[in-house]
Amino acid sequence: MHPRIELGVLAVIVIVLAAATAGVTPAAGQTGLIAQQTAVDADDVRITVTLAEDGSAEWELAFRSVLETDDDEAAFESLQSDIADDPAAYTDPFAERIRRTVATAENTTNREMAADSFSVDTETQSLGREYGIVTYRFTWANFATTTDDEFRAGDAIDGFFLDDQTRLRIGWPDDYTADSVTPAADETPDNAVVWDGDSTDFVTGEPRIVVASGGGGLTPGMLIGIIIVILLAGVGGWFYQRRDSDDQPPATAGATNTGSATDADTDARHTKTDTAAAADDEPDPELLSNEEQVLRLLDDHGGRMKQKQVIEELGWTDAKTSKVVSGLREDGQIDSFRIGRENVLTYPDKKLTDDTDDEADE
Repeated sequence: MHPRIELGVLAVIVIVLAAATAGVTPAAGQTGLIAQQTAVDADDVRITVTLAEDGSAEWELAFRSVLETDDDEAAFESLQSDIADDPAAYTDPFAERIRRTVATAENTTNREMAADSFSVDTETQSLGREYGIVTYRFTWANFATTTDDEFRAGDAIDGFFLDDQTRLRIGWPDDYTADSVTPAADETPDNAVVWDGDSTDFVTGEPRIVVASGGGGLTPGMLIGIIIVILLAGVGGWFYQRRDSDDQPPATAGATNTGSATDADTDARHTKTDTAAAADDEPDPELLSNEEQVLRLLDDHGGRMKQKQVIEELGWTDAKTSKVVSGLREDGQIDSFRIGRENVLTYPDKKLTDDTDDEADE
């Protein structure tokens, strides 16, 4: 398979997108062409739409090709060189088609829209397998409709077509939550929904997302309640301190073993403190980030484990695990190597022993 990503693939995707925004069902020839070309030129396509509070959306179209052979790698390196030497040769035709698509959506939704900030870049990633990735990016202004506490998205790409190799992800800001999502998403990561083309076909009126602000400001009632709680806590503390003072027996000159009693009380307090500190050392798993969960598992397995064990123990998908592992590897926190079909995770510079093969066969 030749990994070179031709502009023809992008043209077909944009044509189908334009047809969707105009409320036109893609013709069978278009559908077949997009499936055929993505199968030849890219193994899969990842479309990510990130919504902003002003209604704009940042778009990313990532075309990923598996680099299985030396010829695949050489061809992708040639493509990288071409894009680095003349990125405009790739972004200009793409921008022209996207702007026509946005203009069509503008007429359909009766909202003023624009597309700008076009760019393209390339990279290679090890996601279980070696991938060559070409990513196009642009900003779509007024993609969603907004109010003071919510915004709605999806009408600009009504009936958007996804082929079997394409995945669409729409995300929103952290302080918003989803009120409704149509159709039901295949995955629901934090502040996002994901649809896979092999299981989802959008029809008229889809996709649609309504997200609302989760709040966070203090209302007058909340503020009054907080003040009352603080005052009650202060009064309760004064009363408790006064009662202890009244119950304390007077000191006598003949008291004995004062030093021993003080030492015992001190030891008891230290024991409680040490116990509490030990408990605090064990974090709540729900408070750990994805990366911290992987590193914790790696610690539990002596600094080396199979990637599939991470999937099994954390109950994640292959794609999510690969993304988290890739990020840790790029940050230099872990290394990985292949044994047969297995991907093994280690800490950087960890010495490999002779039992590596035995471990891979377990």
